[in-house]
Amino acid sequence: MTPQLFDSVDAYNAGHPASPFPADRHTRHVLRGYRAALQGVTDDLTGTGSGASLTVDFLPGGAPLPHEADRVGTVVASRWGEGPVLVLAENVSLRAAWRAVTDAWPTHLSGVHTALDALVGAEA
Repeated sequence: MTPQLFDSVDAYNAGHPASPFPADRHTRHVLRGYRAALQGVTDDLTGTGSGASLTVDFLPGGAPLPHEADRVGTVVASRWGEGPVLVLAENVSLRAAWRAVTDAWPTHLSGVHTALDALVGAEA
């Protein structure tokens, strides 16, 4: 999947009402997401040259904990829950996406994208 970029959380939410980022910033910041050992994932994918530190979120609701039911949703990267928002995978098992990303343990966004592409290819 080619990542799709939204300028803001509101723009993302308008385009993905079934897998929204929570409106409240505090709630967004406590979602169970991937942060590469709290260092953030380096943006080497968007072509902006920013090298920004990003977090990968699993929406809706964050990556499911082991005792929680799986959900189908969207995987995004953002600047710690703020815009812009980059959609990396849609309509995927959030548990499988979490496992694919954490098994790969990428430090760069391209590595996250590769891990998710393998997952999406396996489900096709």
